[in-house]
Amino acid sequence: MKEGVSPKEAVLEFERFIVSEYLRYGSVDEILRANRFKNLGVSYPGIYHILKRWGVVRSLGRSSLPLTETLELLVRAIEGKIPIQTLYRGMPPSFRPRLATVHRVYNETKKLVKQEVEIKERKNIRRVGTALVITPGWDSRQILVARDVSPARGDVGKPHGSLSLPMGFSKMGEREKAILRVLQQEVFTGKFLESPAEFNKKASGLIDGSEPFMFIDIADVRVAVYHLVLPPELSSQDNFSSFKLKGFKFVDAEELLHPDDGVLLRRGMKEIAQGYKEYGVRLAEELEPQPFYVDSFFNQRVALLVADQESV
Repeated sequence: MKEGVSPKEAVLEFERFIVSEYLRYGSVDEILRANRFKNLGVSYPGIYHILKRWGVVRSLGRSSLPLTETLELLVRAIEGKIPIQTLYRGMPPSFRPRLATVHRVYNETKKLVKQEVEIKERKNIRRVGTALVITPGWDSRQILVARDVSPARGDVGKPHGSLSLPMGFSKMGEREKAILRVLQQEVFTGKFLESPAEFNKKASGLIDGSEPFMFIDIADVRVAVYHLVLPPELSSQDNFSSFKLKGFKFVDAEELLHPDDGVLLRRGMKEIAQGYKEYGVRLAEELEPQPFYVDSFFNQRVALLVADQESV
Protein backbone atom coordinates (compact mmCIF):
# COMPACT_ATOMS: atom_id res chain seq x y z
CA MET A 1 0.00 0.00 0.00
CA LYS A 2 1.32 3.44 -0.89
CA GLU A 3 2.17 5.72 2.01
CA GLY A 4 -0.64 8.11 2.87
CA VAL A 5 -3.27 6.13 0.98
CA SER A 6 -6.24 4.89 2.97
CA PRO A 7 -7.29 1.23 2.75
CA LYS A 8 -10.49 2.26 0.96
CA GLU A 9 -8.54 4.25 -1.64
CA ALA A 10 -6.10 1.38 -2.10
CA VAL A 11 -8.94 -1.07 -2.76
CA LEU A 12 -10.50 1.36 -5.24
CA GLU A 13 -7.22 1.77 -7.14
CA PHE A 14 -6.67 -1.99 -7.21
CA GLU A 15 -10.16 -2.63 -8.57
CA ARG A 16 -9.67 0.14 -11.13
CA PHE A 17 -6.48 -1.63 -12.25
CA ILE A 18 -8.32 -4.95 -12.62
CA VAL A 19 -11.16 -3.35 -14.61
CA SER A 20 -8.64 -1.47 -16.76
CA GLU A 21 -6.81 -4.72 -17.52
CA TYR A 22 -10.10 -6.37 -18.45
CA LEU A 23 -10.99 -3.56 -20.84
CA ARG A 24 -7.49 -3.81 -22.30
CA TYR A 25 -7.39 -7.59 -22.81
CA GLY A 26 -11.07 -8.54 -23.03
CA SER A 27 -11.12 -11.61 -20.79
CA VAL A 28 -10.17 -12.78 -17.31
CA ASP A 29 -7.94 -15.47 -18.79
CA GLU A 30 -5.97 -12.82 -20.67
CA ILE A 31 -5.62 -10.70 -17.51
CA LEU A 32 -4.07 -13.62 -15.66
CA ARG A 33 -1.87 -14.51 -18.63
CA ALA A 34 -0.61 -10.93 -19.03
CA ASN A 35 0.12 -10.69 -15.30
CA ARG A 36 1.40 -14.23 -14.82
CA PHE A 37 4.61 -13.03 -13.13
CA LYS A 38 2.71 -10.87 -10.63
CA ASN A 39 0.82 -11.93 -7.55
CA LEU A 40 -2.45 -10.09 -8.16
CA GLY A 41 -3.86 -11.23 -4.85
CA VAL A 42 -7.29 -11.96 -6.28
CA SER A 43 -8.88 -15.20 -7.43
CA TYR A 44 -10.57 -15.95 -10.74
CA PRO A 45 -14.06 -15.56 -9.20
CA GLY A 46 -12.83 -12.47 -7.37
CA ILE A 47 -12.12 -10.72 -10.65
CA TYR A 48 -15.66 -11.46 -11.83
CA HIS A 49 -17.04 -9.97 -8.62
CA ILE A 50 -15.05 -6.78 -9.22
CA LEU A 51 -16.32 -6.54 -12.80
CA LYS A 52 -19.89 -6.99 -11.59
CA ARG A 53 -19.52 -4.33 -8.88
CA TRP A 54 -18.20 -1.87 -11.44
CA GLY A 55 -21.04 -2.56 -13.86
CA VAL A 56 -18.76 -3.82 -16.62
CA VAL A 57 -20.64 -5.28 -19.57
CA ARG A 58 -18.44 -8.28 -20.21
CA SER A 59 -17.03 -9.15 -23.61
CA LEU A 60 -18.23 -12.10 -25.64
CA GLY A 61 -15.90 -14.94 -26.52
CA ARG A 62 -15.32 -16.57 -29.89
CA SER A 63 -18.54 -18.56 -30.29
CA SER A 64 -18.01 -20.31 -33.60
CA LEU A 65 -15.47 -21.07 -36.27
CA PRO A 66 -15.08 -18.00 -38.52
CA LEU A 67 -16.97 -18.37 -41.78
CA THR A 68 -15.25 -15.41 -43.42
CA GLU A 69 -11.89 -17.18 -43.70
CA THR A 70 -13.53 -20.04 -45.57
CA LEU A 71 -15.46 -17.71 -47.87
CA GLU A 72 -12.35 -15.68 -48.68
CA LEU A 73 -10.56 -18.84 -49.74
CA LEU A 74 -13.51 -19.77 -51.97
CA VAL A 75 -13.50 -16.31 -53.56
CA ARG A 76 -9.82 -16.66 -54.40
CA ALA A 77 -10.37 -20.14 -55.80
CA ILE A 78 -13.24 -18.99 -58.04
CA GLU A 79 -11.51 -15.82 -59.23
CA GLY A 80 -8.33 -17.63 -60.13
CA LYS A 81 -10.04 -20.83 -61.32
CA ILE A 82 -7.81 -22.71 -58.88
CA PRO A 83 -8.92 -26.07 -57.47
CA ILE A 84 -9.98 -25.59 -53.88
CA GLN A 85 -7.70 -28.38 -52.65
CA THR A 86 -4.66 -26.83 -54.36
CA LEU A 87 -5.32 -23.42 -52.83
CA TYR A 88 -6.06 -24.94 -49.45
CA ARG A 89 -2.64 -26.62 -49.32
CA GLY A 90 -1.01 -23.23 -49.83
CA MET A 91 -2.77 -21.56 -46.90
CA PRO A 92 -0.74 -20.70 -43.76
CA PRO A 93 -1.02 -22.84 -40.60
CA SER A 94 -3.15 -20.13 -38.98
CA PHE A 95 -5.98 -20.91 -41.42
CA ARG A 96 -8.34 -22.85 -39.16
CA PRO A 97 -11.10 -24.43 -41.30
CA ARG A 98 -10.56 -28.03 -42.43
CA LEU A 99 -10.67 -28.95 -46.11
CA ALA A 100 -13.89 -30.88 -45.56
CA THR A 101 -15.42 -27.73 -44.04
CA VAL A 102 -14.35 -25.65 -47.03
CA HIS A 103 -15.95 -28.08 -49.48
CA ARG A 104 -19.10 -28.28 -47.40
CA VAL A 105 -19.43 -24.49 -47.21
CA TYR A 106 -18.81 -24.21 -50.95
CA ASN A 107 -21.50 -26.76 -51.77
CA GLU A 108 -23.94 -25.20 -49.34
CA THR A 109 -23.22 -21.73 -50.72
CA LYS A 110 -24.08 -22.90 -54.23
CA LYS A 111 -27.40 -24.19 -52.95
CA LEU A 112 -28.10 -20.93 -51.16
CA VAL A 113 -27.41 -18.85 -54.25
CA LYS A 114 -29.89 -20.93 -56.24
CA GLN A 115 -32.65 -20.52 -53.69
CA GLU A 116 -34.89 -17.50 -54.21
CA VAL A 117 -36.08 -17.16 -50.62
CA GLU A 118 -36.21 -14.52 -47.93
CA ILE A 119 -32.92 -13.30 -46.53
CA LYS A 120 -33.48 -14.80 -43.09
CA GLU A 121 -34.06 -18.23 -44.62
CA ARG A 122 -31.04 -18.20 -46.89
CA LYS A 123 -28.57 -16.68 -44.42
CA ASN A 124 -26.58 -18.69 -41.94
CA ILE A 125 -26.27 -15.97 -39.32
CA ARG A 126 -24.38 -17.50 -36.42
CA ARG A 127 -23.22 -14.33 -34.66
CA VAL A 128 -24.55 -10.85 -34.06
CA GLY A 129 -22.78 -7.56 -33.53
CA THR A 130 -23.40 -3.93 -32.64
CA ALA A 131 -22.00 -0.85 -34.40
CA LEU A 132 -22.45 2.77 -33.36
CA VAL A 133 -22.76 5.78 -35.63
CA ILE A 134 -21.97 8.52 -33.12
CA THR A 135 -22.47 12.13 -34.11
CA PRO A 136 -22.03 15.41 -32.21
CA GLY A 137 -25.11 17.49 -31.54
CA TRP A 138 -23.73 20.31 -33.68
CA ASP A 139 -23.49 18.37 -36.98
CA SER A 140 -25.34 15.15 -37.85
CA ARG A 141 -23.10 14.64 -40.90
CA GLN A 142 -19.99 14.10 -38.77
CA ILE A 143 -19.35 10.49 -37.71
CA LEU A 144 -16.94 9.36 -34.97
CA VAL A 145 -14.23 6.99 -36.25
CA ALA A 146 -10.84 5.81 -35.02
CA ARG A 147 -7.97 3.48 -35.91
CA ASP A 148 -8.43 -0.05 -34.62
CA VAL A 149 -5.18 -1.07 -32.91
CA SER A 150 -6.45 -4.32 -31.41
CA PRO A 151 -5.20 -7.62 -32.87
CA ALA A 152 -6.32 -8.16 -36.45
CA ARG A 153 -9.27 -10.52 -37.03
CA GLY A 154 -9.80 -11.80 -40.54
CA ASP A 155 -13.10 -13.42 -39.59
CA VAL A 156 -14.75 -10.02 -39.18
CA GLY A 157 -12.79 -8.07 -41.80
CA LYS A 158 -10.76 -6.09 -39.26
CA PRO A 159 -7.15 -5.50 -40.33
CA HIS A 160 -4.85 -3.93 -37.77
CA GLY A 161 -4.87 -0.16 -38.06
CA SER A 162 -8.04 0.03 -40.12
CA LEU A 163 -10.41 2.96 -39.76
CA SER A 164 -13.41 1.73 -37.81
CA LEU A 165 -16.63 2.67 -36.12
CA PRO A 166 -17.01 1.60 -32.48
CA MET A 167 -18.37 -1.95 -32.81
CA GLY A 168 -18.23 -5.37 -31.23
CA PHE A 169 -19.95 -8.72 -30.82
CA SER A 170 -23.28 -8.97 -28.99
CA LYS A 171 -25.78 -11.54 -27.83
CA MET A 172 -28.99 -12.16 -29.73
CA GLY A 173 -31.69 -9.84 -28.41
CA GLU A 174 -29.34 -7.39 -26.68
CA ARG A 175 -29.89 -3.72 -27.36
CA GLU A 176 -29.11 -1.21 -24.64
CA LYS A 177 -26.69 -3.62 -22.96
CA ALA A 178 -24.89 -4.18 -26.26
CA ILE A 179 -24.56 -0.44 -26.83
CA LEU A 180 -23.25 0.09 -23.28
CA ARG A 181 -20.61 -2.61 -23.85
CA VAL A 182 -19.32 -0.78 -26.92
CA LEU A 183 -19.35 2.60 -25.15
CA GLN A 184 -17.39 1.20 -22.20
CA GLN A 185 -14.80 -0.62 -24.29
CA GLU A 186 -14.43 1.49 -27.42
CA VAL A 187 -15.52 5.10 -26.81
CA PHE A 188 -15.45 6.26 -23.18
CA THR A 189 -13.07 3.86 -21.42
CA GLY A 190 -11.31 6.62 -19.48
CA LYS A 191 -14.54 8.18 -18.26
CA PHE A 192 -15.87 4.78 -17.24
CA LEU A 193 -12.72 4.05 -15.21
CA GLU A 194 -12.92 7.45 -13.50
CA SER A 195 -16.44 6.96 -12.21
CA PRO A 196 -18.27 3.80 -13.32
CA ALA A 197 -21.58 4.49 -11.59
CA GLU A 198 -21.76 8.06 -12.89
CA PHE A 199 -20.77 7.03 -16.39
CA ASN A 200 -23.22 4.12 -16.60
CA LYS A 201 -26.03 6.40 -15.43
CA LYS A 202 -25.19 9.04 -18.04
CA ALA A 203 -24.76 6.40 -20.75
CA SER A 204 -28.11 4.83 -19.91
CA GLY A 205 -29.78 8.19 -20.49
CA LEU A 206 -27.93 8.54 -23.78
CA ILE A 207 -28.98 5.14 -25.15
CA ASP A 208 -32.41 4.76 -23.53
CA GLY A 209 -34.91 3.40 -26.06
CA SER A 210 -32.37 3.22 -28.90
CA GLU A 211 -33.42 1.19 -31.91
CA PRO A 212 -31.19 0.08 -34.80
CA PHE A 213 -31.71 2.05 -37.99
CA MET A 214 -30.15 -0.68 -40.16
CA PHE A 215 -28.71 -4.19 -40.15
CA ILE A 216 -25.75 -5.29 -42.23
CA ASP A 217 -24.70 -8.88 -42.85
CA ILE A 218 -20.95 -9.46 -43.02
CA ALA A 219 -20.28 -13.15 -43.68
CA ASP A 220 -22.02 -14.95 -40.77
CA VAL A 221 -22.37 -11.86 -38.56
CA ARG A 222 -25.49 -9.70 -38.53
CA VAL A 223 -24.59 -6.26 -37.22
CA ALA A 224 -27.23 -3.94 -35.76
CA VAL A 225 -26.29 -0.29 -36.36
CA TYR A 226 -27.45 2.43 -33.96
CA HIS A 227 -27.27 6.21 -34.16
CA LEU A 228 -26.31 8.10 -31.00
CA VAL A 229 -26.24 11.89 -30.73
CA LEU A 230 -23.78 13.18 -28.14
CA PRO A 231 -24.62 16.10 -25.86
CA PRO A 232 -22.20 19.08 -26.02
CA GLU A 233 -20.32 18.06 -22.87
CA LEU A 234 -19.33 14.72 -24.46
CA SER A 235 -18.72 15.88 -28.02
CA SER A 236 -15.12 17.10 -27.75
CA GLN A 237 -12.43 14.62 -28.80
CA ASP A 238 -10.66 14.67 -25.44
CA ASN A 239 -13.62 12.72 -24.01
CA PHE A 240 -12.88 9.65 -26.13
CA SER A 241 -10.47 6.91 -25.10
CA SER A 242 -10.08 3.17 -25.59
CA PHE A 243 -7.48 0.44 -25.50
CA LYS A 244 -8.82 -0.81 -28.85
CA LEU A 245 -9.31 2.40 -30.81
CA LYS A 246 -6.89 5.31 -31.16
CA GLY A 247 -6.88 8.65 -32.97
CA PHE A 248 -10.56 9.48 -32.60
CA LYS A 249 -11.95 12.04 -34.99
CA PHE A 250 -15.19 13.13 -36.61
CA VAL A 251 -15.35 12.72 -40.38
CA ASP A 252 -18.04 13.51 -42.91
CA ALA A 253 -19.91 10.43 -44.10
CA GLU A 254 -18.80 11.28 -47.65
CA GLU A 255 -15.17 10.68 -46.63
CA LEU A 256 -16.04 7.07 -45.81
CA LEU A 257 -17.85 6.58 -49.11
CA HIS A 258 -14.91 8.03 -51.07
CA PRO A 259 -11.79 7.51 -48.92
CA ASP A 260 -8.43 8.86 -49.97
CA ASP A 261 -5.87 6.47 -51.45
CA GLY A 262 -4.13 4.49 -48.76
CA VAL A 263 -6.98 4.75 -46.24
CA LEU A 264 -7.71 1.29 -44.89
CA LEU A 265 -11.36 0.84 -43.94
CA ARG A 266 -12.77 -1.93 -41.81
CA ARG A 267 -15.17 -4.13 -43.77
CA GLY A 268 -18.71 -2.75 -43.78
CA MET A 269 -17.74 0.90 -43.21
CA LYS A 270 -18.80 2.11 -46.66
CA GLU A 271 -22.12 0.30 -46.50
CA ILE A 272 -22.88 1.72 -43.05
CA ALA A 273 -21.97 5.25 -44.18
CA GLN A 274 -24.30 4.88 -47.16
CA GLY A 275 -27.00 3.42 -44.92
CA TYR A 276 -26.65 6.33 -42.51
CA LYS A 277 -27.18 8.79 -45.36
CA GLU A 278 -30.27 6.87 -46.46
CA TYR A 279 -31.49 6.83 -42.85
CA GLY A 280 -31.18 10.63 -42.78
CA VAL A 281 -33.37 10.91 -45.86
CA ARG A 282 -35.95 8.55 -44.40
CA LEU A 283 -35.89 10.40 -41.10
CA ALA A 284 -36.71 13.65 -42.90
CA GLU A 285 -39.70 11.97 -44.56
CA GLU A 286 -40.97 9.82 -41.67
CA LEU A 287 -41.18 10.29 -37.93
CA GLU A 288 -40.15 6.69 -37.21
CA PRO A 289 -38.50 5.04 -40.22
CA GLN A 290 -38.29 1.26 -40.12
CA PRO A 291 -34.85 -0.38 -39.96
CA PHE A 292 -33.60 -1.81 -43.25
CA TYR A 293 -31.27 -4.66 -44.19
CA VAL A 294 -28.24 -4.57 -46.48
CA ASP A 295 -25.67 -7.12 -47.58
CA SER A 296 -22.04 -6.16 -47.25
CA PHE A 297 -20.15 -5.81 -50.52
CA PHE A 298 -18.21 -8.89 -49.47
CA ASN A 299 -21.34 -11.04 -49.23
CA GLN A 300 -22.63 -9.72 -52.55
CA ARG A 301 -19.29 -10.47 -54.17
CA VAL A 302 -19.25 -14.03 -52.90
CA ALA A 303 -22.79 -14.66 -54.16
CA LEU A 304 -21.98 -13.29 -57.64
CA LEU A 305 -18.76 -15.26 -57.93
CA VAL A 306 -20.44 -18.51 -56.95
CA ALA A 307 -23.30 -17.79 -59.36
CA ASP A 308 -20.81 -17.08 -62.18
CA GLN A 309 -18.97 -20.29 -61.40
CA GLU A 310 -22.22 -22.25 -61.64
CA SER A 311 -22.99 -20.80 -65.07
CA VAL A 312 -19.67 -21.96 -66.54
